[in-house]
Amino acid sequence: MIGIIIFFILIAVPILELNLLINVGSDIGSFSTVMLCLLTAMIGMALVRMQGIKVFRDIQAAQVDGLPIGTQLVHGLFLAVSGICLFIPGFITDTVGALLLIPPLRLLLGNLVLKSIILKTRTHQQDSQGGIVIEGEFVQANPHAKSHQDEETIEVEYTDLTDKKGD
Repeated sequence: MIGIIIFFILIAVPILELNLLINVGSDIGSFSTVMLCLLTAMIGMALVRMQGIKVFRDIQAAQVDGLPIGTQLVHGLFLAVSGICLFIPGFITDTVGALLLIPPLRLLLGNLVLKSIILKTRTHQQDSQGGIVIEGEFVQANPHAKSHQDEETIEVEYTDLTDKKGD
């Protein structure tokens, strides 16, 4: 899968960009096409810079308040990718970079990437551990309880994922 992504980034994207640049250049002229690419890069980089400063300030404020900074890190990561896309000449990469400037879209992509990583991690753990997966919630018992009846109960569900061919 990684090989296909690398192939697409290194081979297909430049070919598509050149094709689009040639087509646009034949319609509006080569000078106008180059100026349009430079204009989109300058505007995009200015927007990335402004949003990046805001994300940096949000990270600092969250750290001072003791809040988690995961959301701001997602914004920062995708802003960096946006900056790279906007810096590369071409209309396709500029479009991707411009889309990554939209905060809700960055969060959506961040959630999708995170879910994909978690799914791959769980699948790998399942394969490497032999199959029993126990999921549950931990609730700390009351340390001042006078009897076991005063303590909170932890409920757990589990699924045995081992392949029982002999049963």
